Amino acid sequence: MTIRFLSGSAGASVLTLALAASLAGRADTPVAATFHHVHLLSTAPPSAIEFYARVFPTTSKAAFAGIAGIRSENAYLLFERVPAAPALEPATAVWHFGWGSPTPADDVAKHAAAGIPFYAPIAKLPSGTEFAYMKGPDGAMIEINTGRARVFTHLHLFSDDPIAAGEWYAAKLGAERRGGTTRTGPGPVPFAEPTEPGPVIRSPNATMRFGDVSFIIYPRQTSAPLVSTRGHVVDHVALSVPDVAAAVARLKSDGVVIIDPLHAFGSGHAATIEGPDHIAIELID
Repeated sequence: MTIRFLSGSAGASVLTLALAASLAGRADTPVAATFHHVHLLSTAPPSAIEFYARVFPTTSKAAFAGIAGIRSENAYLLFERVPAAPALEPATAVWHFGWGSPTPADDVAKHAAAGIPFYAPIAKLPSGTEFAYMKGPDGAMIEINTGRARVFTHLHLFSDDPIAAGEWYAAKLGAERRGGTTRTGPGPVPFAEPTEPGPVIRSPNATMRFGDVSFIIYPRQTSAPLVSTRGHVVDHVALSVPDVAAAVARLKSDGVVIIDPLHAFGSGHAATIEGPDHIAIELID
């Protein structure tokens, strides 16, 4: 597998000029969404569930709407069995997901000693944050990074225009902005050069919050276009909303693409929309 973040620099491209235009001057209240789950494709869900429950002690086996998985605080990882290994390439909007740790270096050393493979060893940012990328079941990339507790904390995303993507999550789904690059004018902000460790293109960026989980958005790392998440190891992410039917109607009127129409899901309903950079986002009651 190609480690995506080791690719060379890429010039910035427009997420969509129409996106910025559609957000300009909007005063209506966005859909109120909170994070619910990561939907993973797996050739052996029981084994994958055992792995996460063993490696991350704050998780427990759980199910939602009849789908088996794990629960970590208020977030789920749910698994769907597939007959062949899910795609890892080309790159999608989802880079990885991860847990925090008060002692990431110790945790990584313990997992490595137990034979768990890593895409990249422990490294440290200038801020002092330590991180490493674990190779999970079916090739999923899992980050362990500095945090106050061993809890599920984030998804790290790629985008053609991270600032515009962050604005979309805020305007359409009510995400709270928690930091990132400030827009200084119309159009996308050019991508910076890659920096170590990595090297990774880290600017411009945006951090958006859904409940207890952050979406940290970096520039795409190559000149190749990002593709749909569907069929990849992270097939989609899911957000809970107060009323899926109302949310879908509103988003559709805003021009958001509906991938899967409203349907029964568990004791309520669900539908799937397409977010920035072709990420599939399931909305559930």
